[in-house]
Amino acid sequence: MEKKMYYFVALALSMLMTQASFGQRYVKIAASGDPANPTDIFPVIMGDTANGARVDNNTIYQLENGVTYVTSGRLRNTKDWPLQIEAENLTDLENKAILTRLPNSSGTYPDIGRPEGDFTFKNLWIISGERGALENHDWGRIRASGSKTRIVVKDCIIEKDRGGFIQVRADSLKIFIDNCIFRNGGNRRILQGNGRGVDARNFTLDTLVMTNTIVHNIQDRFFRSQGAVVPHNYIMIDHCTSFNTAGRHGHIQLGRVKKAIITNNIFSNPIMLGSSPVFTDEQTQPDNNLHKVITLDTLFAETDLTIAGNNIFWTSDVTDYWATVDTVNAPGILSDLIVQNMGTAADSGNAYFTEVIGFDSLPGSILQYVKDLYANPQSDSMYDFIVEDILVSGTAFDSGNLFDLSETSPCYSASSASATASTTGGAIGVTSTCPQLWNLGGATNNEELLDGTAFKIYPNPVLGKANFVFTLEHTGDVVLEVFDLNGRVLSVINEGVVSAGVHKLKWEVPSKLKGGFYIARLRVGEKVHTEKFILNR
Repeated sequence: MEKKMYYFVALALSMLMTQASFGQRYVKIAASGDPANPTDIFPVIMGDTANGARVDNNTIYQLENGVTYVTSGRLRNTKDWPLQIEAENLTDLENKAILTRLPNSSGTYPDIGRPEGDFTFKNLWIISGERGALENHDWGRIRASGSKTRIVVKDCIIEKDRGGFIQVRADSLKIFIDNCIFRNGGNRRILQGNGRGVDARNFTLDTLVMTNTIVHNIQDRFFRSQGAVVPHNYIMIDHCTSFNTAGRHGHIQLGRVKKAIITNNIFSNPIMLGSSPVFTDEQTQPDNNLHKVITLDTLFAETDLTIAGNNIFWTSDVTDYWATVDTVNAPGILSDLIVQNMGTAADSGNAYFTEVIGFDSLPGSILQYVKDLYANPQSDSMYDFIVEDILVSGTAFDSGNLFDLSETSPCYSASSASATASTTGGAIGVTSTCPQLWNLGGATNNEELLDGTAFKIYPNPVLGKANFVFTLEHTGDVVLEVFDLNGRVLSVINEGVVSAGVHKLKWEVPSKLKGGFYIARLRVGEKVHTEKFILNR
């Protein structure tokens, strides 16, 4: 059943993230060429009408890569037309189109958007809440406001929002987030919560699928759900990485949910504040006010939890500091109702393990914020929590607390336990940019390895060319094919007898294939092994 659900979600994610070329209208929004006066996309998108109606509901608005745009008003669509904004070149992930805000005539900064219909963002760098040098950033600048709508956010950076980077303000949404970075969220120089990855508040989600996403330098939770009476239908958080999260109210708050899959993630320092009732005055925890990393508020008869292959740890600088504060203890990992639902699976070591690993490059620790907070919780001049990029050095935005965000890399040693700890034997956390971690240790998609056969694909994601490497113990008939998620054969790479040994077959990706998920199938005699891969376009 779990395997079928996995394929269903992968199929849905692929369909949502891959646009059909037939009947598609593209509108390129040209850059102004003047960095001091960037192009305003608001009148272009909201004014794309004729005789009072949208020119074409199926329109994708394209922004030039590496160029800054602004919106002077709140982008808002209806259920009749999806709001679709993307970089012109979706494969140039190093140079995203940049979107920020421009104050209106009254000096007020608008939201990025409050869509009431579907919306899709691809390969954008959205500076969500910035409103001037040393000002408190704004709160809730992207609010999904339409019930039963679909949200797709892929290959995006979203930063500098005091609230949630994606705020849910309606019921029955389907949200798909892949290969994104959410960073720098929360209040500046003041205590309180806020600063969240996805904030469901008191609304009920139909679906949340969050994969290959980094969440860091936030003050509150990776995911918040609080107050909804009806349980969420389906939540998957898989192969994500978080670090530098103060975690005032926890880390993953499932609230009420029917089906949840929390697998193959790395949570480094997920609650840097530790477990202390002193700072649970705003929102309580389900287990007697004690912080825990993954929590469940209500257990239903149909609640089905899969929590496995997660590395959850704190670094020594954090634990050493806790030891100096009498009221602070290390947080627990799973709340009581989760343990009750999972039974022995929660305690067997399958749900999580602890391995302190060193990442290749992080922007720096926010532990000083925690120290300043405990020293004087009422201070209005404490450590500047929403950090600033080193690019603003010497400008009006330079608050003396600058971080180099450009080199952030959550890659880690291939010799660590985490490199082969996933539920399918591979690496956990975000590994899409970590060649040393690709497909280490085994298969994907819960398929069993062939007897005496190893099979790998690299690079993954694929960028026009792919290498298929497999090792055979015995000579035999080998068929290697590529399928889409509907089971259609797209390419036959090999069909015939292959000798024992190591083989590498190169594949030139046909130009007709769109970006999305695909399956490579290796058949040796009667044995079959599959690997999922992502094609970037």
